[in-house]
Amino acid sequence: MPANPKVKIERLEPETVVAPLLVRTPFKIIGSGFSNKTYVYVSTKEDGSDDVSNPNGSDKKENYKIKIDPDDSATSTDKVLSLIVKPELDAGPFNEKTEFWIAIKLDDMNGKFEASRKTFKLV
Repeated sequence: MPANPKVKIERLEPETVVAPLLVRTPFKIIGSGFSNKTYVYVSTKEDGSDDVSNPNGSDKKENYKIKIDPDDSATSTDKVLSLIVKPELDAGPFNEKTEFWIAIKLDDMNGKFEASRKTFKLV
């Protein structure tokens, strides 16, 4: 974890986000320091060092394997980030023992890692 993170994740709602392939699943990140200048992604490491949402580092959202977008039908603040996740068919391969973390970087995919939270599942 960063020494002085600007973003903090306290919990996810629901507590365990279960994301079926090809299904748009809403969830919220509760914490502090959120803005529209954050990059939210899925990692298999607590330190967020691998981005399985966008394993090829593409600049185009349509190439992401796990798409996480703002939920325009819900309100987001600096303490609540409302999102929708949609894993594509080619997300993976993973097995039932793979642990997933929701991770946040500042600005974009090349930004500074800030925080992560376990309890994300692909099904």
